[in-house]
Amino acid sequence: MQHSSTTDPLFVAVESESITRADVAGLIAGRLAAVRVPGLLSAARCQAITAALANAPMDRYDESRVFPVVAKFGPAINDHRSAGALREDYWDAARAAEKSWSTLGLSDSPRGLCLAAFRGAWPDVAPGRRQGREMHVGIVREINAGLQVHFDDAVREYAGRLLDSEVVAQLAFNIYIRVPPAGGETVLWRRRWQPDDEPLRIPGGYGFQEAVAADTQSLTLRPTLGEGFLFDPRHYHTVRQASDGRRISIGCFVGLTDDGRLALWS
Repeated sequence: MQHSSTTDPLFVAVESESITRADVAGLIAGRLAAVRVPGLLSAARCQAITAALANAPMDRYDESRVFPVVAKFGPAINDHRSAGALREDYWDAARAAEKSWSTLGLSDSPRGLCLAAFRGAWPDVAPGRRQGREMHVGIVREINAGLQVHFDDAVREYAGRLLDSEVVAQLAFNIYIRVPPAGGETVLWRRRWQPDDEPLRIPGGYGFQEAVAADTQSLTLRPTLGEGFLFDPRHYHTVRQASDGRRISIGCFVGLTDDGRLALWS
């Protein structure tokens, strides 16, 4: 862990055998920085999913905005956002992804894996709804060349609200189904966006120069095969380049809504 002379003892990563209510509450309350669940999926299940993805129609995030290139399977809300609203083509992409996944011959689905990870942790867990329609849950991402430093916050990114219920806290969840032998670490900084960060935004991109989090306490966490990983994405974060091999995950966002539910979306 990198840190300045004074560190926050609450900005820590903990391990858990499964995601619990205490884990979710601890992240939302700011008592934790991240929760790791080693072996959430077995190596055999990870390998089966990865093998099946060889036949899946992968595409990429919008390369005018997301660089380096990130391959994905399934829609990402920010590729379907215009003027703070979710475009109608998001729903077309969601239907196409679900249809394509159904042809892969797998019992596991990204939606099922994400929902299952939280069902023991919270009394009411379901896909988020927008205008009465269920959001897509579960995106496969291959991040080999790293990410820009960024944050994710649906409240800031969407005018009004993204879901029918108000999102009062947002988390991000990933399951790593393939990990490189070196590199590919997730780095979290104990810093959220501030208005005077904007001069450090990368032109044309979604992220910021790493100087935006300079001299801020951080955690560097290397993924392990089958691990579940939950954190607050409103903190600045990034993924380091994989020095060799592939880094593939299945993930979603998790929102605590004003009616006390956990709502998932991708």
